[in-house]
Amino acid sequence: MLEHQQKYTFVRGMSSLSKREKWILLVPVLLLLPVFIWAGYWELFQPEDWKKILESGKVWQKNLFVFLPFGLVLFVQGGIYWVHRSSKLVIDGTGVFLEWPSDSVFAKWKLLQKRLVWADVKSASYMLSVRGVVLLSKTNSILWTIRLKDWKFSSVEPSQYAIKPAEIDLLSVFRELDIFRDASKDPAQFDLMKHPVTRSILLGICALLVYCFFDVMIQQEGWAFFNIAYLLPHAIFAVLATIVLAWAASTANKRQPPPKGITAFLVVLASFSFLATSYVAGIRINQFAGGPLISAEYHRDDRCENLIPVDKSLPVVEYTHKTKDYWCSREVDEVQTVKVRKGLFGHYQFDLSEQIQAIRDYKKESTATNVPPANSKSH
Repeated sequence: MLEHQQKYTFVRGMSSLSKREKWILLVPVLLLLPVFIWAGYWELFQPEDWKKILESGKVWQKNLFVFLPFGLVLFVQGGIYWVHRSSKLVIDGTGVFLEWPSDSVFAKWKLLQKRLVWADVKSASYMLSVRGVVLLSKTNSILWTIRLKDWKFSSVEPSQYAIKPAEIDLLSVFRELDIFRDASKDPAQFDLMKHPVTRSILLGICALLVYCFFDVMIQQEGWAFFNIAYLLPHAIFAVLATIVLAWAASTANKRQPPPKGITAFLVVLASFSFLATSYVAGIRINQFAGGPLISAEYHRDDRCENLIPVDKSLPVVEYTHKTKDYWCSREVDEVQTVKVRKGLFGHYQFDLSEQIQAIRDYKKESTATNVPPANSKSH
C-alpha cells in the first residue's frame, strides 16, 4: 500500500472513445446505413428532392425523434469533457479523489466531486475492454470507472518517496495499492457465448435480424409512408420489449450474473432489433388483420413525382426523382391501378410490384436504346 503521506496527482489528458463507446455510436450508423443505400439508389440525394423535403413544414417535427437522441448524446458527452477539462485525480494512502482547482466554480459549489476512501471500496478491477479501473463502493453501490487514457501524471508529494517519474502511470499506482480482485472475474475475460443470459440475447438478436432479412426479400407490400405516425407503434413495441428483456436479464441466473455493462449493451442492441422486426412484421400482421387488398385508380400529377388517388380518402403514392422520366412518359389522364390495403390504426400499405416492374422494363429499354451497336466504328 501507499505511504499515508504519499500523494500522486494526475491531470486530464487527451482522451478518445473506448471500443465500447465506438460500438455504441457505430451500431445506429450501421442500422441506418441500409436506409442511406436505399435512398442513394433511388437518388433521394438529388437537389430537387432535398429542396422538396426541406420545404415541407413538418419535416423537422417528423424527424425530431431521430435527431434528438443523437444531439442529446453529443451534448452530454461534450459537456462531460468540458466540465472535467480542468479537474485532477488525487491518489494517496486514504483514498482516490476527483477534485478541481481552488479557483474553479465547480470547487466553490462542491459540484461533481468524487471521493472514495479505501475503507469503503467493495471491489476493484482492471477492465481491459475499457482500459480502465473500476471501483465499487460499499455504501452506495455506485461504480466509478477511471479510464487510464484520460489521465496523465502531474506530480507526487513528497518526491523522495516516489519512484522515477518516467515510470509513473495511473495503472502502476493502482497496482501498488494491491486492491485488484482475481483476474478470472474480470469482465474483460467474459465469454458472451458461454453465459446462458448473454448467449440467449445474442441468438435472439440474430434470429430477429435473419427473419427481417428474408421477409423483406420476399414480401411485396410496404408501408404507404415513412413518418412518425407510422413509426410510433413500432417504437412503443420496441420500448416495451426492451423493458421486458431488461427485467428478464436482471432476474435470470442470479447466482452467476453476467457483467451489468455487457448486459446493458446487448439489451440496447436488442432494442434496435425489436424496432426493425416490428416494422417488418407489422406489414405481415396487416395482411391478416387489416382490410382486403383493393385495386384503386390513380393518376400521376403534373410534376411526374406522385400518384394521386381518384378516391381522396386513399393515400398518395410518393416517388423519387429517379422515376420521373418513366412517369412523364405516361399521360396525365392515364389510369394507374394501384393495390392498396388499409391496415390496423388506419395505416395503409401498397403492393407496387407491378409499377416497380414497369419502371425496370422502361429503364432497360431506355438503356438499350441509348447504347450504340457493338460493331459501330468511330470516324
